[in-house]
Amino acid sequence: MYFLIGIWGYERRVYAAVKFILFTMAGSVLMLVAIIGLASVAYATTGSYSFDLLKLYDLQLPAHLELWFFLAFTVAFAIKVPLFPFHTWLPDAHVEAPTAGSVILAACS
Repeated sequence: MYFLIGIWGYERRVYAAVKFILFTMAGSVLMLVAIIGLASVAYATTGSYSFDLLKLYDLQLPAHLELWFFLAFTVAFAIKVPLFPFHTWLPDAHVEAPTAGSVILAACS
């Protein structure tokens, strides 16, 4: 999408493409940090790394860790979905993207 917007977009295509990639990467990195954090807590608790959701359900996390993981996933999903106030990348991306890019964006978000 970055290249569709940045190369074949309209007047402010570079601005929209950079804004799109920055927001998308910020959400992705935040989600990755939360997932790796959960896996490391699983390792500290059980002695083995696990990304198995059913095994992660059985973890007994302290309340402050649960809050931080919840906030990290919430903000990451709010950016990726996009929800208010993390939605500002979407109008720019739709307006500056070519028609095909806007259709793909609408289908994925």
